[in-house]
Amino acid sequence: MSARRGDVRPARPADRAAVVALWDALVAEHAARDPVFALREGSAATLLAAVDGISRDPAAALWVWDGVDGVVGFCAALRRAAPATAAERWRVEITELVVAPAARRRGIGKALALAAFDWAAGSGVARIEVRVSVHNDGGQAFWRTLGFADFVNVLDRRL
Repeated sequence: MSARRGDVRPARPADRAAVVALWDALVAEHAARDPVFALREGSAATLLAAVDGISRDPAAALWVWDGVDGVVGFCAALRRAAPATAAERWRVEITELVVAPAARRRGIGKALALAAFDWAAGSGVARIEVRVSVHNDGGQAFWRTLGFADFVNVLDRRL
């Protein structure tokens, strides 16, 4: 599949099942690297509710890559208020971006990210954040090629 044989578009209600399946696969991929990412049993309904919530939220956006093989990727972004003391008023966080393994390295992830960048810029937002696990070398490299750099380290302590 070539990135030219499909397109990024806003998600539609008919895309819900495909988005949930991709999201579930993304979480499983992360959980294989670190069990803290594992979902609870029966969480598919929670993912479906999250997709529906993003779709209804005027401060959120959800895009899919719709190609010859159907929906093989999606990106979700949220516009969030900055802390009251910050000079910036708003920022966008790309909360999820996934492309099915068989469709990776074809420009689909970049096309989805660029849709989020355009949406953020059109919303008057000057900064985008993304969280990437330190265990996800591919994700780290992907976002860095798009101009992202270290900003804040989130440290955790497991008890």
